[in-house]
Amino acid sequence: MKRVAHGRFTMKIALILILVLAINGLHGCATSPKGASSADASNRGDRELKRGVYWYQKGCSRKALDHFHAAHEYYCLSDRQTRVARSLNSLANVYRYAGDLDGAHLFYDAAIAAARRSDDQTEVAQALSNKASLFIHSGELATAEVLLDEAQLSARETGSVFAMVLNHRALLAMKAGYYDEAGNLLDQADSIASGEGINATAAIHFTRGRLMMKTGDYPQAMDHFQQALEMDRQAGFSRGMADDLAAMADLHELSGEDEAALDCLDRSIKIQALLENRPKVIESLDRLESLAGKTGNDVRVTIHFVKRWLAGETVDAICR
Repeated sequence: MKRVAHGRFTMKIALILILVLAINGLHGCATSPKGASSADASNRGDRELKRGVYWYQKGCSRKALDHFHAAHEYYCLSDRQTRVARSLNSLANVYRYAGDLDGAHLFYDAAIAAARRSDDQTEVAQALSNKASLFIHSGELATAEVLLDEAQLSARETGSVFAMVLNHRALLAMKAGYYDEAGNLLDQADSIASGEGINATAAIHFTRGRLMMKTGDYPQAMDHFQQALEMDRQAGFSRGMADDLAAMADLHELSGEDEAALDCLDRSIKIQALLENRPKVIESLDRLESLAGKTGNDVRVTIHFVKRWLAGETVDAICR
């Protein structure tokens, strides 16, 4: 009887220990910012920001937004103002990509203010340059130029941030019709971006491709778009690949190469549909069908998949 009683007592102690360990384990898995120390919160913020960048490059706005919001919360908790600025700038980029320009303006302004408070000139330059791109897109070139002047003063004359400031300056010059100036700016940007990673270099190739299209040098334009596409593939930058292919479709169509234009547009639309970018897909479908009609191709299978994917019927649910 004593052995049975002792066995029961031992089992009870073991169960209590297991329960205590389980509770501690669950507590250790908590991810709420409320339970994190300052240093831990900052590290978690870095992880969330990295995940947000990954999904932003994939083109998944909702997932990117969730991770950037989480990063912002952790950075606020740890009072890391430079990183607060970085998370706000990242949120603004998502709003810009989603077409919410008012939201993008608001968050870029908040990012600029936070970066100035922390006296981080690189973050100031990045947010100013990104905000300038909104005004370039809307044709408010004088406002864009003021922002880029300030960004260029704030940025160190090395690194990917300064290269992107010059890239935006080239876009501004192109918009104003100053093609020689745009080419010179891209030469400078390219020399700085070399060795700074493929994202900045891919963006510069894409801008140069657009410039070559403007000046009528179609072979050179195609070469730059193809280089941008290859780099975006290496980086896993799905949005960039879709844009590269769409630009190549434009160029092929201008050159009277409708078969090649159809192929590139077909691939671009599929990426946009998988990313659930409905406006881009709808904007391109009529053109796809027009090119199919010109070339005698049947695109009903593509349209079948596009409709499925836009309805959320993907096997992998990439952006969900």
